[in-house]
Amino acid sequence: MSKPEKVFKSTTDQLQLLQRRGLVIDDPMFAEEALIRTSYYEIINGYKDLFIDANAEEESFQACTTFSEIYYLYEMDNTLRFAMLSATLSAENLLRSVIAYVLAEEHGHSVKDYQNNRNFRQGKKITHGRSKGKYERELLLQIFSEVYHSTHQPMTYYRETYRDMPPWILVKGLSFGNLQYLFKLMLPGSKMKVIARATGMSSELIDDRFKQSFSEMFDILVAFRNWAAHGGRVYNHRVRKRLSHSPAHARFSVTHSAYQKHGRGRDDILSFIVALSYLRDREIADHFIRLVTSEIYDYVISFPRHEDMLLSQMNIPITLYQGWLHHSK
Repeated sequence: MSKPEKVFKSTTDQLQLLQRRGLVIDDPMFAEEALIRTSYYEIINGYKDLFIDANAEEESFQACTTFSEIYYLYEMDNTLRFAMLSATLSAENLLRSVIAYVLAEEHGHSVKDYQNNRNFRQGKKITHGRSKGKYERELLLQIFSEVYHSTHQPMTYYRETYRDMPPWILVKGLSFGNLQYLFKLMLPGSKMKVIARATGMSSELIDDRFKQSFSEMFDILVAFRNWAAHGGRVYNHRVRKRLSHSPAHARFSVTHSAYQKHGRGRDDILSFIVALSYLRDREIADHFIRLVTSEIYDYVISFPRHEDMLLSQMNIPITLYQGWLHHSK
């Protein structure tokens, strides 16, 4: 049976509907202004789930739930989304710089040198899409060619002025996903240099397990970046990628048991933080942690009864949050 068709409702109608469902409109003027600026769909449909009475036959809110509780959860998440985009931009810039450096160091700065077939693994045969039948290396070199012939700056300047394009310019035209694709197809020796330079670790200490963790770190950052860039809810989001439990999790008091039982640091916002912590610029992760801590604190100060619920949804253990809070003071 199909659901009834959605019909237009004025903001007054929307507030009355919410009241009939048991939501307390604690500040009517503020609530109406919020719905005008942001929309019913973004605030209510996006963030109501935690406040719905699971035992009610028809959708209704838990007793004493206010509009402000939902709205400020939306506001908190909105702040986290922009912080996540900022953090991934910093991580992306670091990884671009490192990958371009290794390409130039290993294979030269001229297109004819570093874009040679022999500098990259062949990869798998593509089985679907417009590139079906090609090997991944062919697609990578096609992406390079598209960037080289781009009409955007500074690519156009280098192509027209020098008839060439060094890797530190070419990588500026790659998306974060394409940068990850480039890393994936680099030769083992080049990959090792990228990992060492990006993390600040000595090559002698990088084993196969750490190589795998670094690749997964790339997956997690790209997945969260794409989700945030498309306006998705981030505070309790779970991506489809997985970050394996590693010694890096110990810095956030995530035991293997907690990882297995609760999925902490696997595909949640905590996994995003762990992924950032791999990078040599520790301030990227630290800055994001400070902002997350501040946002949780501000929400909990206003709505203390939701502390456990919020931390549970974010999959952040209360002891870890309290430690962050202590260090931020």
